Amino acid sequence: MSTGIFGLLMQPPAPTMPEMQFHDWQGASGRWWLTIVQPLLAEHLDLQSVYIMVRRDWNGFAHPLYIGQTSDTGRRMGEHIQDKLRQAIALGGNELHCHFSARTKHERFTIETDLRNGHKTPLNEQPSAALGGLFGLGAGYLEKPKQTFGGLLAGY
Repeated sequence: MSTGIFGLLMQPPAPTMPEMQFHDWQGASGRWWLTIVQPLLAEHLDLQSVYIMVRRDWNGFAHPLYIGQTSDTGRRMGEHIQDKLRQAIALGGNELHCHFSARTKHERFTIETDLRNGHKTPLNEQPSAALGGLFGLGAGYLEKPKQTFGGLLAGY
């Protein structure tokens, strides 16, 4: 290795931290929520957050796929591996946007609701109560075969 001024000029550049990226999301209320952009498949902080699974397209537009809230982002992403995370990846999901400023569970739910009401997110869609949603109130009705008086007596 050279010494002197040329040796200093030949040094490899110091490693740099990647620049932090942010994205603003507008809720149905008109309020804007600042999020930090992270890779969808990464080690996530164990902090409370409102999070958005996002598909960033080739033109740079962000499309929300799922909006949720948690008291522990790292734990929740681990829980999502078998369902929402897999579904988001199948839909082209590649980013996780996290809003860390909510201080209470109530604030997280308020922000999540505002964002969900302001965006169509395919992985948040739930069936209506008539089709078995809303805690499965209609599910029992749909899953039972048509019963007749004779069937009840016969034990069907």
